[in-house]
Amino acid sequence: MEADPATPPPARAPAPPPPAADGRAIARAAALALVVAALDQLSKAVAVRALADGARAVLVPRLLDLSLALNDGAAWSMLAGRRPLLVGVSAAMLLLLAAERRALCATRLSRIASGLLAGGILGNLADRLRTGLVVDFIHVHRGDAWHFPTFNLADSAICIGVALLLLANLLAPCSRTRR
Repeated sequence: MEADPATPPPARAPAPPPPAADGRAIARAAALALVVAALDQLSKAVAVRALADGARAVLVPRLLDLSLALNDGAAWSMLAGRRPLLVGVSAAMLLLLAAERRALCATRLSRIASGLLAGGILGNLADRLRTGLVVDFIHVHRGDAWHFPTFNLADSAICIGVALLLLANLLAPCSRTRR
């Protein structure tokens, strides 16, 4: 027997949403954030002491140095001199991460991403609130031909956290129904 072409196919049930994180998962992401922020602050304190007066530590010749740079802006000194805006954006991002904590901590990868992101934001926010300047000290370059802007551990954590969060979203099952 053939199916009647006028009869629509049976509707599929929508995919279930990803599970929400439990309290322990959220606590692990928060603990990672605190560890990242603490390591960032510790590394900045060491850099300020060791690299004062223009000192430079060459780790890999013509590739990786440690040299102190104080930044009153965001990445690549964008928004320099806009401390209230940068503090507000940082606080808003932390509030957004907190508000979405159950969804953002549903998988191991998204927990790690959220912890790195929050820890990096906290690390740079602490600098902005304390002195108005973010301490940067990691300098990647290719001899004198190319220089990447100097950065810190918090910046690295933010970039890696964003990349992992995007990856976690790509790997997550889609919970929306198609129309």
